[in-house]
Order: sequence, then C-alpha cells, then structure tokens
Amino acid sequence: MEEKLKPGPLNGVTVLDFTWVLAGPFATRTMADMGAYVIKVERYKDGTNERHLPLIREHNGVTQSSYNINCNRGKKSICVNLKEQRGRELIHELIKKSDVMIENFAPGVMDRLKLDYESVKKINPRIIYCSVSCFGHWGPYYEKPGYDMIAQGASGWTDQSEIPQIAPVSIGDMNAAIHACVAINAALYNREKTGKGQNIDISMMDCLFSFHENTLPWYLMTSAMGCPVEPPKIGRLHPGYAPYGIYKGKNGFVVIASLTQPRWEAIVKTMGEKYAWLLDEPRAATVSIRCTEANAPFIHQVVEEWVMAQDSVEVAERLLEANGVPCLRTRSIKELADTDEHVKAREMMVEIEQPYIGKMKMYGSPLKMSETPCGPRGHGPFLGEHTEEVLAHTLGYTREQVEELYTANVLHIEEAAKPLVNRQ
Repeated sequence: MEEKLKPGPLNGVTVLDFTWVLAGPFATRTMADMGAYVIKVERYKDGTNERHLPLIREHNGVTQSSYNINCNRGKKSICVNLKEQRGRELIHELIKKSDVMIENFAPGVMDRLKLDYESVKKINPRIIYCSVSCFGHWGPYYEKPGYDMIAQGASGWTDQSEIPQIAPVSIGDMNAAIHACVAINAALYNREKTGKGQNIDISMMDCLFSFHENTLPWYLMTSAMGCPVEPPKIGRLHPGYAPYGIYKGKNGFVVIASLTQPRWEAIVKTMGEKYAWLLDEPRAATVSIRCTEANAPFIHQVVEEWVMAQDSVEVAERLLEANGVPCLRTRSIKELADTDEHVKAREMMVEIEQPYIGKMKMYGSPLKMSETPCGPRGHGPFLGEHTEEVLAHTLGYTREQVEELYTANVLHIEEAAKPLVNRQ
C-alpha cells in the first residue's frame, strides 16, 4: 500500500510528536496518513505507553502490541534521553526544523520539560504548537487528571444513555484528535498567508460537549422560551424519532432510519396488509407527529413486531430495501474485517507488511482525496527504529555522530529494530 500512494496533502510537513495513548497518537496517525513526516519522540528505553497496551503477543521471538501498531503506523520512532543535556539540545534542533509540534500530556508536564509553547516559540517562532488534554489548559477543571472516560462523563456523553455506559470506542480521544487535525491544518494555512505560528488548545470535554446533536439544542431552545425540556435518554430505539433505531429480529438486529413521509409509506407497504391501518393512524400521520416522545414508542413497537415476525433480519433487510427504505442488518467486527464487500471496495481494510508478523490488515484512511491520497505509509515502528534516519534526514547527522550519541546514553534502540535499520 505504502509503495503505491502518491504524496499526500501534508507532504513536506514535519511533525514533532510528543503524544501518548490515543488522543495525540490518533491525530498524528491521521497526519502521517496524509503524508506528513511524523517524528515520534519516545520515552528513553521504555518507549511510549501504546507499546504496553493490549493486545500484546509474541511472534517470531518479538513481542508487539496491536494498539501500538494501530496508533503509530507510518511514523518515525526516535528514542531520546531528555534527562541528558545533549538529548534536550537534539530536541531543540528538531524543533527548529519542524512545522508542527503536538503533545497530549497533562497541563504542566511540558512546562517542566521547558517544552511548553512559550519556550518552543523562542526556538521556532513559526511553529504550530498543539496541546490536547481532557479539560484544556485553563478553566476550573484544567488541573484535574483526565482520560477518555472522564471526558465522556464530564461532557454529558454518558448521561445521554438510558443506562449510563462507556462508549464502545474512546470517542473523547478520537473526536479530540480529529478536531486537533482540523485546527492544525487551519493554522498551517494561516501561516502560509501571515508567516505566523500559533498555539492550539484542544479539550476532549469541549469537543464531546460540542457534539450533542439534539439533547442540548432541545434544552437551550426551550430554556430561551421559558419552558426548559429535559433531554430524553437514548437507547437502541430513539425516544423522539421513529422509525429510527436498532430493531430486534429472530437472529440479530437491523437498523432502520426513516424520517420522511414517502419512506414511512414505503415501510408500511413493506409490512403488508396486516399493517395498512397505520396509514390512517393519527399517531403516525406525519413526520412531526411520529417524531415525538409521546408517539415514537408506539411506532417502534409495531415496526419491531414486524421485524420479529420475519424469518431472519436478512429477510427483513431485503424486503425493506426492495421498497427503498434506509436500513441495514448490523455487521460484526469480524465480518467487517474479513468479508464485508463495501469495506473492501472503499479500501478501508488494507494490507501492510509488519516486521516479524508479515502481511496484516489494518484500517485504510476514510479521507478519500483524488490528487493527494491518504492511507498507511508504513508499519508500526519499533522503539528507536528511525532515530538514525531522522537525524540524518532532518539534521544532517552522520552515522558516526549517531553512534557516539548511543554510546553516551543519549539515544536508544530496541534489539528488534536493529535488523530493520540495517535494511533501510
């Protein structure tokens, strides 16, 4: 895959990556997919936290983490001892050559390393500096420790569900990551016009809070009218939209979403003569009447009754689709990875050669661009694998200079990475 891709939209942009776990790494992975040269600065000898997160397996004598491979593919790993003066000086040299610097530590960590925005700006005034944290770098909560789960609770995300629960993915981290990418690209565009760098502060709580589609707007509008409406909780069947939900069948579930009158009539047509009375039912007369807390449960009940009466959810899907009803049998993770034709056609499962594992599937990029394609541009790196490449490519170091820094305990490379360096 990486051999076939033309240069991406961020080709020529150098990103100095001080991120860990997910919010930051997901942002820089997206930028690497877009063609940026992402230099992943890892903790001396121990490496980034992603290397220690599950699923961890040993294969061909080498232990690797699926989490790390997913988060850090296509990046250049360097391992620098920041406790050594020469290590800090090396980072300062890289700052001078970088367009973007991104970190997602708790507020105060980069200050203690003297790598906060004000310090970095003195080294490179054109730098785009992005910080991602749970609560941002100011406000009453900013010093609170926070992870994705904390952001979900703080933003009201967990309170939307009928039964409070964790989202099945780290939505706070990944949502903030994409916001960070948008802001960074906007700042790069602005720098092209003005020549000025800037500081970006991304809060996971802010990003999740801004994603409340219906609940908060309902409350805000009715509050302005003097009659505030408490937002309803969400389950597999929407409390205020219908038919709009995940409907249970004999062997699984089918998602149905229909919010127009012609499509409602198509659903009733599909359901057959037994349900023709719904076209004259006052509680189902129009979209505005169906989509209310009073009437949505009734609509859900009759639609699910029909789905359950079918031999399978596949049959329900086929019948509904024949009449143009938006629906889909729910897919499993395994099915999507192994057999789903649409995922394959959209190149959302591509193969990359991962050292010591061989060919393995991983996500393609959802950013489909005709002239500057995005996608995986390399495997999940080993600790310190690209140190020599980065120092030669970015700073002009010779092999002898790099070797001397290894000897002085300024740089580190794991054993599994050494044969890969010799192949480069």
